[in-house]
Amino acid sequence: MKITSLNRNIIALGANSFFTDFSTEMILPLLPIFLERFLHASKSEIGLIEGMAEFGVAMLIALSGFYSDRLGKRKGITVFGYGMSNLIKPLAFFAQSATMIAMIRIGDRLAKGVRVAPRDALISAYTPKEISGFVFGFHKMMDGAGALAGSLTAFGVLWFWGESESSFRTVFAISLIPGLISMMILIFLVTDVPFTPVSIRRFRPEALPAPFYYLVVFQSLFSLFAMNYSFMLLKAENNGIALVMIPLAYALYNLTQSAFAIPIGKAADRFGKPVLLSFIYLAFGLGALAMTTGSTLGVWLGFGIYGFFAGGFNALAKAIISDTAPQELKATAYGVYYTAVGITTLISLTGAGWLWDHYGSNIPFIIASASSLVLAIALLYMRRRFTHLSAI
Repeated sequence: MKITSLNRNIIALGANSFFTDFSTEMILPLLPIFLERFLHASKSEIGLIEGMAEFGVAMLIALSGFYSDRLGKRKGITVFGYGMSNLIKPLAFFAQSATMIAMIRIGDRLAKGVRVAPRDALISAYTPKEISGFVFGFHKMMDGAGALAGSLTAFGVLWFWGESESSFRTVFAISLIPGLISMMILIFLVTDVPFTPVSIRRFRPEALPAPFYYLVVFQSLFSLFAMNYSFMLLKAENNGIALVMIPLAYALYNLTQSAFAIPIGKAADRFGKPVLLSFIYLAFGLGALAMTTGSTLGVWLGFGIYGFFAGGFNALAKAIISDTAPQELKATAYGVYYTAVGITTLISLTGAGWLWDHYGSNIPFIIASASSLVLAIALLYMRRRFTHLSAI
């Protein structure tokens, strides 16, 4: 399957994601450091901000997904969500406190919550089941490529203008440009796929198949013990990486994420998505373990492996949902999935910050590494529960 055989809407949605992630990832690798160094936030506060942001996105994904299925349309809600996000993020330029950053971060994630489920359902509508892993892998590759461009831009600004607070704020302001480009692509190049709306007035859990819920359980348990990019970035500084080099380490993460997204998707279509997902869990565990060495080499290895993990974690989950959920409930299914993962992520990030402040930087990573290994083995053992999703 060649990229040129993809539906033009899939390619346009990929380009939209490229420029949105270009904008977002100019900011994200700098935000935890900005909070800690210039706004004097603690690790617990940073963890709480990230956790609340992820929880907010999860709650709105569920609502927007259900509303999208009731409305019978996808694009309008998707445009609104992308528009909110791309206008809110650059406001970090004006932030004078951790509270202001928290409001911006949560606002951005709420906007993501509005768009994700209908966008994924829109992608799914243009995706044949036999290549769903490849299609969502392509979309993840475009995410990663945009993120790479954004993190390299942030590195370039810090390299040429120094590590001052004004340089950080300059990056935040520039992020508006690729955000506006992404909106133009979405508005003018993506066609909606109207369908007969779901007739139920409320969501019935039994309307979704059992394999979907196995996925939700595993992904939620994994998210309960893992941590996101913010603690990886803080750990990089803790391990002795110079501040100006941190966006470059983040760029390595985005490079490996983009490079492996399509191969992971193709392998999942061939060998089974649950099997590949178990290897993704294992990769995260190895990356977290590398970060505990306290060395700069461990940081570079950790970010490289973390990129491989990110190339498959949500893309494989979305492909499984695309394969199993009925057309009229796809956005609802994505909403249920992200809600469960968001709740456990809130608990995870808040707990990781508290553990760091009280027991040191290695403890959250050791816990994440051990739990990832256990869940990888358990998922591989239970893969036949997913047999009718994909080949084993």
